[in-house]
Amino acid sequence: MRSIRTRFAITAVHVAVGVYVILCALPATAGVRRAHRASRRAPAPTVAPSARAVRHVVRRGETLDGLLRAQGLGRRDAAAWHAAMRTAAVTLQLAPDHVLSFQFAGPGHLNQLTYDVDDQTQVIVERDANGLRARSEPLAVIASVVGAQGVVEKNFHLAALRAGIPDRIISQMADILGWQYDFRHVRAGDRFRVVYERRVSRDGRVLTPGRVLAAEIRGARRTAQAFYYDDGVEGMYVDESGRLLAQSFLRYPVEFTRVSSVFSDSRFHPILKRKRPHNGVDFAAPPGTPVRAASDGVVMIAGRNGDFGNQVALNHGRGIVTAYSHLRAIARGLRPGTAVRQGQVVGFVGQTGLATGPHLHFSLFHDGQYLNPLTARVSLRRLVSDPQRFQAAKQSLLVQLASIERPPTAAPVESRPVALAALPVVRRPAPVAITQ
Repeated sequence: MRSIRTRFAITAVHVAVGVYVILCALPATAGVRRAHRASRRAPAPTVAPSARAVRHVVRRGETLDGLLRAQGLGRRDAAAWHAAMRTAAVTLQLAPDHVLSFQFAGPGHLNQLTYDVDDQTQVIVERDANGLRARSEPLAVIASVVGAQGVVEKNFHLAALRAGIPDRIISQMADILGWQYDFRHVRAGDRFRVVYERRVSRDGRVLTPGRVLAAEIRGARRTAQAFYYDDGVEGMYVDESGRLLAQSFLRYPVEFTRVSSVFSDSRFHPILKRKRPHNGVDFAAPPGTPVRAASDGVVMIAGRNGDFGNQVALNHGRGIVTAYSHLRAIARGLRPGTAVRQGQVVGFVGQTGLATGPHLHFSLFHDGQYLNPLTARVSLRRLVSDPQRFQAAKQSLLVQLASIERPPTAAPVESRPVALAALPVVRRPAPVAITQ
């Protein structure tokens, strides 16, 4: 009996201890539940946003305001960045394939905006303690020396394009070699070589090429060579004898596709259906192709002129006048009395007036008499001041010309210019070319 009471007492103690433990745990459990509910209501701890960079290649039709809004900026903030950029680039219109770079400190918080306006200049807008600040600076470019050569099959322009030579370099070759070699009489089998500057932006975008450093065209009867030479004062183009090639006039004031009609005392007019003199040269080129002043001068005419359509006429002094006709448009700001420089754009190829297709009609006058622009000589050439120094420079360029791989004699295939040398990264405007 006593043992039963003992066992009952022990069991009672155990139950009492269990109840006590449970009662002690209840407040803690409720606290945990309350803490859990509170944690669900409380916002998650924030992490400081990291900076990010965005590189965007502009597509046709895109605007700066639209791109800024797409990056999360509000209307007012986007307008402020646009206005700041315009203070450094007066005419700001986004161009396809140009690059916009954004630097963000956080979502919607733009710190820096960079845009390559053209092949020479970039605009940078930055945020500082006082607001937005904009500046423009020369575009950093990676320049290299490349060479190309080819064989004429039908005409020089097509052969040069097939060899991978850019249009700007083809035009420079025509300017430089045009006083030695008549491109109207180029023949199948004629060979050409060129060494020039290739320019690429830091982000890999191919820019307008720089200057021709050496050029050569070799025909059955003669060879014409030209070399870029810097005498320490200025850069110039000279022939193999060191005689200056830069003349008073450019024979080819447009980057043409072909000479479609030459100077003639009697040519059958395709519209009038009768023969009459053709006192000028017609250069076939795509509509909108820039037309360049053949030499320094002063504008005499800049407007509509009868059968010639939109026309610009320049007075170069000494009785020399040039005229550029059938233009689609005349360059902005050009009016009688305006001074222009050699190579400056004066208009754009069109089909205005009495014209059957887009082309430039280029005329040259001396004391009121027509001259043939393709054959007239209007100045004397001079020798370089230091022939020995020139010979050393020429030999270096001849080595580069000779190092270009010779193309096959069979039908040519599409090819690329060959890299010859690397030049250091520079910040500078586009190199001066013969047409500038």
